[in-house]
Amino acid sequence: MIDEAISALQVFKNVILEGPPGTGKSFSIAEIAAAWPRMKGVDGNGRTADGSGHWAITFHPSTGYEEFVEGIRYNADGSPKGFELLPGVFREWIREARSQPDRDFLVLIDEINRANVSKVLGDLLLGLEASKRFSHDPKCTKSEPNHDDCWLGGAATQLAYSNLTLGVPDNLYILGTMNSSDRSIAPLDSALRRRFAFVRAEPLAGDALRDRLVSALPEVGEEVISRSVDALDQLNTALRAALGPDSTLGHSYLFELDVRVPGLAGYWTETRDTAGAGGGATQVQLPKKDWVDLLLTAIAAPLTADQLDNGANVVPIEVEYLGHTYTQVKLCRPGNSRLDTLDDAGGRLPVQGFNDGVMVLSPLGVRRLRLEYTPFAGAKDSVLKSFVDRSFYSGTSKADSSGRSFGAFRTTEPGRGDGGERVVWRYSILPQLIDTVTQAFVPQLLVARLREAWVRENLPTEVEAVVLDGLAAFERFMHAQLGLQIVKAGFGLTSGLTIEEYAPTTPITGDVEDGTESGAAYASAGG
Repeated sequence: MIDEAISALQVFKNVILEGPPGTGKSFSIAEIAAAWPRMKGVDGNGRTADGSGHWAITFHPSTGYEEFVEGIRYNADGSPKGFELLPGVFREWIREARSQPDRDFLVLIDEINRANVSKVLGDLLLGLEASKRFSHDPKCTKSEPNHDDCWLGGAATQLAYSNLTLGVPDNLYILGTMNSSDRSIAPLDSALRRRFAFVRAEPLAGDALRDRLVSALPEVGEEVISRSVDALDQLNTALRAALGPDSTLGHSYLFELDVRVPGLAGYWTETRDTAGAGGGATQVQLPKKDWVDLLLTAIAAPLTADQLDNGANVVPIEVEYLGHTYTQVKLCRPGNSRLDTLDDAGGRLPVQGFNDGVMVLSPLGVRRLRLEYTPFAGAKDSVLKSFVDRSFYSGTSKADSSGRSFGAFRTTEPGRGDGGERVVWRYSILPQLIDTVTQAFVPQLLVARLREAWVRENLPTEVEAVVLDGLAAFERFMHAQLGLQIVKAGFGLTSGLTIEEYAPTTPITGDVEDGTESGAAYASAGG
């Protein structure tokens, strides 16, 4: 993108980087200025080497012709103080560029479409065109500081306030940024678009983004990075198919994942007495499918419990327990979802010792879990209550008379970027996502109970599955790993989307997936 922008600048003189929010457009401006081979005498802060001019500005809705070109403004430094005709910053930049014809100058305009650009530029719009620029006469002796008689061939404009005749020199370049998803402002008109080259800034995705993040954030850990990259890819795939490329979200948010705050997730299930297995239990039966879906989202997205089997869709995982890592463990579903433990160099995960207690599985990354076991020790009710009280999701199986409790909670332990992951998504990405779909007038996309009906009614058949599957996978990540959900709040014209702690909408009690007695206990070594 940098190379493309530099080439376009050299030809068109005026370039706008456009794209969705978070694609690094503002950051790229500094990179382009530093990399531009024709750029001379300008430092990374947008100032000339001798400090003679300020060459960067951010447009906003109040930016006007009077501030940018010229107008009657209050002069606090005047004698006496008061309103008078003052040149704007662009007139000053033109004067500086004309006085130094052997140097190239770059004007950096961030958020260029936040202002009414045609009104801000006014009568200088024609002079911005590359073919209407003034070029410096090589025969000039440069004895005149402003070189007014040495700039030839361009289209001059008589300014409305001062009646000065002004043209734009060809050593002045304009580089702007524009958020293409912002529908709260008027689009750029065609006259302006004809005079700018537009360079597209797309979100990084997949391996390209993953590699950049791993290099930039070595302390975060590849597992956390991969999880968030996959979630962003799934979300952007759905948004692109449903709303177009301008509605995708940029990658730059994920470069803040190195924030270290509490936030590891824990998935817990009550265990059963394994004495009936003769002390040789090798498999750990897992509870309801929605519990397994939450766990899979954290360690093996986008796989779901329904896709698990005992063949191609077995998930090999590493389990850390009491200081040792067991590598020969698999998550499978020959009938019910379960952890199957095999012999490895360190022996077999001792599941036969988990008699009447609570087993906690904490995701450490892609296909990695930490296991902890808390025995009841004669205090079953109080132990279970302590887990339920701190859970954002809990339930009880009805597969046997006593029931088996399970749930998920968020710990206060800081982990390798896990807490930062939740903070970045909660306070940066999800609010931007809500703003994007709200400006597109389709908040239904983020509300599960409304989504399918809108998709079926408004999208072509060939993209329905892409949108629904992508948003469903992203929603599982949001629920399982972040412990968050997006819900519709309010009624009528006052309704909107808000972010809340995740609470399943299904009843908190229910059968295990096959409803059999075996669903409530460990299987034997032979089963």
